[in-house]
Amino acid sequence: MPDKATIRQQILEKRASLSPQELEKAGKTAAERLSAMEEYQGAKAIMAYMDFRSEVPTGPIIELIRSSGKKLILPYTSKDFLITPYEIPDSGTFSDYLNTSALGITEPNDSVCRLADPDSIDLIIIPGTVFDQYENRLGYGKGCYDRFLASLHNNAFKLALAYDFQVLPCIPAGPFDVKMDKILTIGTEKQNGYLHRSSTDIQQ
Repeated sequence: MPDKATIRQQILEKRASLSPQELEKAGKTAAERLSAMEEYQGAKAIMAYMDFRSEVPTGPIIELIRSSGKKLILPYTSKDFLITPYEIPDSGTFSDYLNTSALGITEPNDSVCRLADPDSIDLIIIPGTVFDQYENRLGYGKGCYDRFLASLHNNAFKLALAYDFQVLPCIPAGPFDVKMDKILTIGTEKQNGYLHRSSTDIQQ
């Protein structure tokens, strides 16, 4: 089996080649399918992420959460790669509560957003580079989400978003790699040698 770095690089190259049209469609599909999930419908506080470098877009998901009256929480990542959750106000213009980091990542503006209580999170929507059918996840190699997820209470539902080609039969997993509770996969068209698959849910 290839090592983590090799697998991560191969999948990131495929992800980077997705067209703007595919990204837009993926974001809308993800929001539509999320809205029908029992875990979403029952959640009062949802932590999402701001998409970066061709991750499954979360703009429509964030709009869905803010319009539903549910609490929206977003991550702020420090220079030491530690995640801190911030609550985004449900009124006003969304962009007014955001900043762009030195890495180009959109994050909560800590001067206008208050810290969120991690114990309040019912559902957390998680990005990643590669997943497998056993709910294992590879991130970007810094351990940000693994450390944060390990600190959450057991009832916080861990939902990963991924394109279908990001889910492999099996990937290397270590003792500190936190498993997902469910992977919501979004189908893509044939591109760069991988074939179209319809959207599927992979779960335990």
